[in-house]
Amino acid sequence: MLAGLGLGAVESEFYRLFLTRLTSTAECVGDSVGLSAQEAYLVAERLLSLGLLAGTAGGELRAVHPVLACHPLLERAELRLARQQKELELSRAAVDELASEIGSERVSSLAEAEVHRGAAAAWSFLEQIAATASTSVQCMAAAGAAPGVGETSDYTAIGELAAFTARRGTPVQLLLLESIDILPSLVDGAHTMAAAGVEIRTVPTLPVWVFIVDDEYVATALDPADNQAGIMVVRTPGAVAAAADLFVRHWRGAAPLAAPDHQTPRDLMQKHRDLIALLADEVKDEAIARRLGVSPSTARRRIKDLCREFEVSTRTQLVVRACRMGLLD
Repeated sequence: MLAGLGLGAVESEFYRLFLTRLTSTAECVGDSVGLSAQEAYLVAERLLSLGLLAGTAGGELRAVHPVLACHPLLERAELRLARQQKELELSRAAVDELASEIGSERVSSLAEAEVHRGAAAAWSFLEQIAATASTSVQCMAAAGAAPGVGETSDYTAIGELAAFTARRGTPVQLLLLESIDILPSLVDGAHTMAAAGVEIRTVPTLPVWVFIVDDEYVATALDPADNQAGIMVVRTPGAVAAAADLFVRHWRGAAPLAAPDHQTPRDLMQKHRDLIALLADEVKDEAIARRLGVSPSTARRRIKDLCREFEVSTRTQLVVRACRMGLLD
């Protein structure tokens, strides 16, 4: 009730009860709110120090009228708020100054191509994209984790960066693999990003993680097979144009992210479970293709995509991983 004046819930209730009585003792009022005698004395001392309670000639306590008692507390709170607001403004200016210094240093040393080796350097650069991109970010999220992500099975961190970028007003277009529906957590993460303003579409395949930022530079995974290797940044107009053209070609043929539904994970992944079940039965690719109503090459591509998404290298490992995840009956 009076938290803005520095009072806790018990102290506020203690004072309110005193207001309903002409005089009383700390023990009596404390008993009404379930406090021990010692606890009641401590609360009473606190309210006395704030001027909310006063002693009487008879040794009891009384509540000071709230308008009189709270006025100096309100003034102190207003002064404290003004100081905090000033500190916040100074901190904001300091952040802007730091960002400007970093930007100036980096602009003065920009090369047409630069390599940021290692997971920490790669992730630091992705943070830089989220913090500084101003007009657009276009991303192709290939199979596996983004460059620099520590936990390869957790996509939360990169999703938070995308959502942060969108929330601060920079348009973000994100291409994801259709196979994200293998894992409900990936689907949930995609819808969380979409709710933050990220525009998302899905495609069957993507070659490598690529970020096109402000139509000024392209950042790609240094090694598509190792997200810990680092990231390469290229600023030449030709490379940026080529990457932008590749993104647009994929984007035009991509499907919008399906609206969230209430399917269970088992229902959501049915087509993948069916495919894995066929692999578990050692069905040949041609027979799998006929069962799925696709060409053999498409069937093989889907199997390869599943292996990459489950981070395994063989079909046998894929079946074992699926069994452990409960995807097969």
